[in-house]
Amino acid sequence: MLRSATTLIFLASAIFVLSAAAQSDSALESYFTGKEVLVKIDMPGTQKGIDLRYNKPTPMDWKEYASRLKTFGASIRKGDTARITGINVKKDMIEFQLDGGGFGTARDDTNTNIAAKVVDKSDYEKDLERQIAATDDEDRKRSLQRDLDRERSRRERLNADNQRAAQVASQLKAQTVQASRNTGGSRFNLRWSGSIPANELAPDAIMKLLADYIDFNAAPVNANSAPANNSVAPDASAADAPEGSPTAQLKRGMTMEAVTALLGTGKQLSESVGDAGLKTQVFEYLTPDRRVEITYVDSLLVRFSISSR
Repeated sequence: MLRSATTLIFLASAIFVLSAAAQSDSALESYFTGKEVLVKIDMPGTQKGIDLRYNKPTPMDWKEYASRLKTFGASIRKGDTARITGINVKKDMIEFQLDGGGFGTARDDTNTNIAAKVVDKSDYEKDLERQIAATDDEDRKRSLQRDLDRERSRRERLNADNQRAAQVASQLKAQTVQASRNTGGSRFNLRWSGSIPANELAPDAIMKLLADYIDFNAAPVNANSAPANNSVAPDASAADAPEGSPTAQLKRGMTMEAVTALLGTGKQLSESVGDAGLKTQVFEYLTPDRRVEITYVDSLLVRFSISSR
């Protein structure tokens, strides 16, 4: 009987806690979601965001913060206006999401490693190996061996070509992932030990906790009065460039020859060779009204930026 009563009390307490958390989640979402704020600190371009641990004397772990910025880059810069897009209250944490909450969730493709297609032995190569093993005629064996060496060399060349193509594809995928990180937003994770104190589940309390990192009272910049920005974001799509211009046709994966045919001969700004033996080159191209900077890996376009002259 005592055990049953204890169980009932425990279940009632758990239901009360879950109900309170759900109510707090809903109230905080209603208050914050959609509001624009001014960010006082660079935000890492990852769903990991910034962890603030309120069970410690200093909530911010600056080494962890620096490591995430170095690894993922910044998706929201100090001084940027960001929109609150989500509040998620858990047992011991409040997720405070900005501009999407950060790239890298389970639905996001973060894999940048493209595996090379392996060319297996052909039936012809296997047959040559069987014939060599079965013959005692030295002249025939030498002739068969020459044929086998040629066939093996052909397969090795194909595998080398596939490996190089996979390395270039991995570079292209890495650029795509980084571009997604740059625009995917970020988040603050407000953490406590055990459970969130009840007095912290209020808008005023959360704004106080985040006051060193977010200005909730800053007026959003008026787009009509903002200074003109003539630059176009890196890896701009055709829609970002003037309609009908050659720059509108640029896209990742284009060959250097195709870009030259489109924009003319460019000026090489730098060249380097990575550990995998891939050559990286940066070129500048000038059109009557635009400046284009393009990064090539193994003569394939992996990144570009466009700005007005």
